[in-house]
Amino acid sequence: MKQHVTLFINSLTSGGAERVLSVIITELIRQNIAVTLLCIEKDNIYTLPKEVNIIYLSKLTKHDSNIKKFLYLPYLALKLKKYIKENHTPLIQSHIYRANFTNLLAKVFGAKHKVEVVEVISINHFKNKSLSAKINLKLIKLLYKYADLVIFKAQRMKEEFLKEVPNIKNYTVINNPYNIEKIEHLAHETVDDFTFNPDKKYLINVGRLSSQKKQITLIETVAKLNDNIELIIIGEGEEQQILEDAIVKYKLKNRVHLLGRKDNPFKYIAQADLFVLASSGEGFPNVIVEAMITATPIISTDCISGPREILAPTTDINFQLKKDIEIAENGILYPIGDNSALVKAINTMFTNRELEENYKKRGSLKAKEYSLERIITQYKESLCVV
Repeated sequence: MKQHVTLFINSLTSGGAERVLSVIITELIRQNIAVTLLCIEKDNIYTLPKEVNIIYLSKLTKHDSNIKKFLYLPYLALKLKKYIKENHTPLIQSHIYRANFTNLLAKVFGAKHKVEVVEVISINHFKNKSLSAKINLKLIKLLYKYADLVIFKAQRMKEEFLKEVPNIKNYTVINNPYNIEKIEHLAHETVDDFTFNPDKKYLINVGRLSSQKKQITLIETVAKLNDNIELIIIGEGEEQQILEDAIVKYKLKNRVHLLGRKDNPFKYIAQADLFVLASSGEGFPNVIVEAMITATPIISTDCISGPREILAPTTDINFQLKKDIEIAENGILYPIGDNSALVKAINTMFTNRELEENYKKRGSLKAKEYSLERIITQYKESLCVV
């Protein structure tokens, strides 16, 4: 009899966690494991194998308010409880907070199943004054003690989380998986909608256009760099207009290129000279490993969590850079929001050919630690389908 797993997520909208889950599901199907995917809402960007049984728990959409989505949690939990009973579901692994809260509430309401929740961002993300952040943090502290297993994406994420929520019973760390062969293949596709000038140097950033990703600092930095250095930003989000206004302000129309969302960002990363992550916070930054796979050197903020663990694996993961730059084992780290340090890091990379080539080689080797074959085994163990 074929083994079966049940996974749960908010939706399959564009995002790192959604992409990671789509990779996991595709590999499970390839290994002849049946997959049921529960989604809170229908907003599908990522395409899954036709064998996946997808079930939507509500008619909510991305356009509904956060308050409405929060108020729906008890209803969704009761609906999930009914599903578990009717289908004799022994275990549900959920990804992203609303799915995690629903999964845990169903258990609180009496569902007889094991609950695994996967953490995708640092708990420090919720330590701000917004109402939604406060609600999320409160729910985490109230509900996570009921989880049978909490899976963290990075070591530092785990440590920060357990400081805030020490009553979690069982936990482990599983990094994100990457289909290296597929990414390498996509990286070799031709870029036909942007011209890379061989006389220019190109920085690239890929991610949601948001305050957390801090692309605004990259635009400010380009204004301080040599005219032959240009910036490509791939992604879409709520800060689009802010970035467009900054481009006008600094007179960078011909040097900063907002390309929007791309189905294949890897071919652009592979053509660029340097990948730059400017985030104030991450969970496990997919784009760093993806840049490594394409053999593109990396500069990143030393934010919590992920970059230090990947770029400086032999250092203390609890250390966080506050000034200057750190020429680490697999890339350069700089303090969050420090544009002067970023300028120094970029100039250091572009004036040191040996360092640049070393990072290309080391990055390709480091990326193999996160191969799909290696990580999927850990997920299968947690899902009891070894």
